[in-house]
Amino acid sequence: MNSAVLYDLAMRLPLAVLMLYNALFVGRDIYVHLFLWREPAGLTYGTTLAALLVTEAYLLLVAALTLVRLRPVRKLSGIVPRITALAAGLLPASLAWLPRVPPTPGRQVVGTLLMVAGLALAVASIGWLGKSFSLMPEARRLVTGGPYRLVRHPVYLATVIQGAGLILLYPSTAALLIYAVEVVLQIIRMGYEERVLRDTFPEYDDYARRTSARLIPRVY
Repeated sequence: MNSAVLYDLAMRLPLAVLMLYNALFVGRDIYVHLFLWREPAGLTYGTTLAALLVTEAYLLLVAALTLVRLRPVRKLSGIVPRITALAAGLLPASLAWLPRVPPTPGRQVVGTLLMVAGLALAVASIGWLGKSFSLMPEARRLVTGGPYRLVRHPVYLATVIQGAGLILLYPSTAALLIYAVEVVLQIIRMGYEERVLRDTFPEYDDYARRTSARLIPRVY
């Protein structure tokens, strides 16, 4: 096994292991909700269970695709794009360490539904990427179908939607600041990804003209 293959494997395994580790805990919570829940199963129960199920699907999908993804055709050079991608990918998890304010029933339902919507869009978009999925700004294949026919970065749109749900569930000044930084990092990250895709695929410019929206059709 040559050094390039070993390096590629070393880059895949940490993310896959992290996703599978988190999936174990989410799976435990799903089991509790399905088989050990003794309280009335109302709207809050239903939305929470839906959030757990779609979170589990997201974690398992990311783990699987990280292990089987294609070798990149081109990578964006420099350490800054990689640090930006890592920070944008890991920053939302820091919300779990903030003091939590118990949400009202209304905020609980709306916030959880936003999380479900964001995660469902992420699952659909990452599933459409398939073996082209990557955390870093790398080019494997140019994917233009499915959600990518509507916007060029549906995975990051999913992150913005999910983050809005978390803000409703756990509102605080610190959470709002983290969310704002996350949005800025994702916008910078989009620029890096577009650069490497444009340098790799001559047809990317035509795709960008046809799919002019980065995140929100007719808005941005």
